[in-house]
Amino acid sequence: MAEKIKNNRDQFLKFSFMYFLEHILKVLGIDEEIDEIMPTEMISFKKIGKRKLFDSFLDFHVVTKSEKILIFEFKKNPLTKNDLKQAFEYYDRLHCQKKADVKLIIILLSKDGKIREYTKLDITYHPQIIKTKKINKQKPLSIIRDKLQHNKKLTEEEISLLITLPLFDIKESEADITGEICGYMKYKRHCIPENLYDKMVLAMFLNIEEYVDEEKKEKLLEMINMAEAYQGVISEIRNEGRNEGRNEERKSIITRLLKKYSVDEVADLLEMKSSEILSIIKKVD
Repeated sequence: MAEKIKNNRDQFLKFSFMYFLEHILKVLGIDEEIDEIMPTEMISFKKIGKRKLFDSFLDFHVVTKSEKILIFEFKKNPLTKNDLKQAFEYYDRLHCQKKADVKLIIILLSKDGKIREYTKLDITYHPQIIKTKKINKQKPLSIIRDKLQHNKKLTEEEISLLITLPLFDIKESEADITGEICGYMKYKRHCIPENLYDKMVLAMFLNIEEYVDEEKKEKLLEMINMAEAYQGVISEIRNEGRNEGRNEERKSIITRLLKKYSVDEVADLLEMKSSEILSIIKKVD
C-alpha cells in the first residue's frame, strides 16, 4: 500500500492536507470553510525528502468559501526572526499577486519561543500564531474514550478533535495517540458517521506519515482501510472535472475567482488550461 501511494503522493497529499486543514479549523474555532487548496511549492515529497512533514514551514494556501486566502504554516521549533521574515515575505508576495484578503495562520508545534512579530520599513507585522502544544485536550479525549467504550456515535466536532490530537497537549505521545485512533477506526467504526469515515482516513494519513516509525506505518494504513480510500481518491483525481457534480463545484470556485482574476490567471491558479476553465463554465451553463 505504501509503495502504491508513492506514485501519486503529490496529488494524494493535496487531498489529505485539505481534509486535515478542515478539521484543524473546526477544532481551533476558525469560522471558515475551504473551497480549494491552491498549487504551491510545498506539496511535493521530492522537496521534503526524508524530513517529516512538520519539520519546517510548508508554505501553502487555500481559498475559502468567503473568498479569503488563508496561508497555513507549520513549525515544530520555536519561531526565529528569520522564520517570521520568511512568513511575511510569502504573505506579502501572495497579497500583492492576488490582490485579495489574505491571512497567515502559523501553527506552532512548540511550547517555547517568544518571538511574535516582524518589523520591516518601520511597519510591525503580527501574524496569527497558535501554539497548539499549549492547548490541553486531555479532558475532551477522556469524553471521547468514554463514548467509544459505550459504543456511542461520535459527533463531527469529536472526529475533528481525534484527527488533530497529536498537535495538542495530551499525556500520550504523538505516535501512541495516532495508533490508538487507528484502533478506534478499525474496531469502533460503527461509532464513526459513515459520511466522515473516508475523509478521516485521508487526514489520518498525515499523522501516520509524520509520527509513526517506518516499520509500523503499513500496519496502521491497513487498519484504517487506506487502500480503499486511496483507490477512491485516485479515481477522483483521474475523473476530476469529468462529471457534472464536480463541474458544478469547480464552476462555483471559478466564477468567484473570475470576479478578481483573468481566465489565464485563474487557470494558472488552479493548474488548469484556459480552455478547460471556459469549457467547465460553458458545459454547466
